[in-house]
Amino acid sequence: MDDSAIRHIPFMRLDRQFAAHRDAFMAAMMPVLEGGAVLQGPPVAAFEAKLAAMLGAKYAVAVGSGTDAVLLAMHALDLPEGSRVAVPAITFIASAAPILHVRCRPVFVDCDPQTGLADEAALLDLIERRAVDAVIVVHLYGQMQNMDRIAPAARERGIPIIEDAAQAVGSSRNGAQPGRSGICAAISFDPMKVIGAFGSGGALVTDDERVARTVRQLRYHGDDGKQRYVRPGFNCQMHSIQAALLSVKLEQVQAWQARRRVIANVLDDALAGIPGFRRMTTLPGNLHNDHKYVVWAEDRDGLRQSLADAGVQTKVHYPVLHRQPLFAPFTDGVSCPNADAISAHVLSLPMYPELTDDEVVYIGRAVRGSLGAVQRAR
Repeated sequence: MDDSAIRHIPFMRLDRQFAAHRDAFMAAMMPVLEGGAVLQGPPVAAFEAKLAAMLGAKYAVAVGSGTDAVLLAMHALDLPEGSRVAVPAITFIASAAPILHVRCRPVFVDCDPQTGLADEAALLDLIERRAVDAVIVVHLYGQMQNMDRIAPAARERGIPIIEDAAQAVGSSRNGAQPGRSGICAAISFDPMKVIGAFGSGGALVTDDERVARTVRQLRYHGDDGKQRYVRPGFNCQMHSIQAALLSVKLEQVQAWQARRRVIANVLDDALAGIPGFRRMTTLPGNLHNDHKYVVWAEDRDGLRQSLADAGVQTKVHYPVLHRQPLFAPFTDGVSCPNADAISAHVLSLPMYPELTDDEVVYIGRAVRGSLGAVQRAR
């Protein structure tokens, strides 16, 4: 392979995805454009049914984003003001900000240093001591949190769990998909997700009829479906075009995940055994969907700059939440040392099915070369 032919590898290439499935995407959009039902049209209900069936849930409610899904789930819990809600210290801001929207208090949970997932023992301790009133569990980077002890302990104490499964479509734990442990699961269809909209989109999946009904009302101004407004709501609708496009993409989940697995295996082999460098660990029993290929590097910032010089775009997922100004009123004395360490060392490499074989090999070579350059510069 001639590495000089590869000038730049972006973190995401939706243009390639569109080119590969152009005919199917155009065929899905045209009925919406010609029919005019661009909001809450038939494609939305069809997409909801397809998503519920895929995840084994009774109900799926399409909304405008994954953030909307977490926010409306928090509203559906109807927690008293001031309730304490556990949430991991390492996750996207959208996992935690909705806690403030419903006037509750975030309780940040430190992370497992090998996986980045919430520390199971710490979370279980909060539940068993009834030190929290609800839990937001985050399935991070493409693998699921171990809920084997957490879910039964929470159920026994009447503590509801929301699963933030924004990154977990296609993931499973011991054969179970997201949404089986909590009262509901929030899904994101952000463009960078395994199944991403050409814009924004989200959904909430649940077996609880009351939660599904409440979220349907909340997503459109509290309308009960009969133009009666029964509660204060929002405008969190999924556009019909996005639902139509996402229905096409759902049919590609297995093929795209298989390709991601091939890419991940190549990178795993290429990057094995490097001192001061590793991929974040996958828990036994977990099927990782390879949504993100996240590595830990001793000199993360040096590696990132060297990769940028080599034309490989990377991202950092995520800055720690307990140090964000938004949460300052709730974090006095809070210590999450593992989260701090993870945030200072993790880096996400490009990972999408449209990467070519040559590009994948180039990424592996670039990482090894960059790590060598960083070591020599020290």
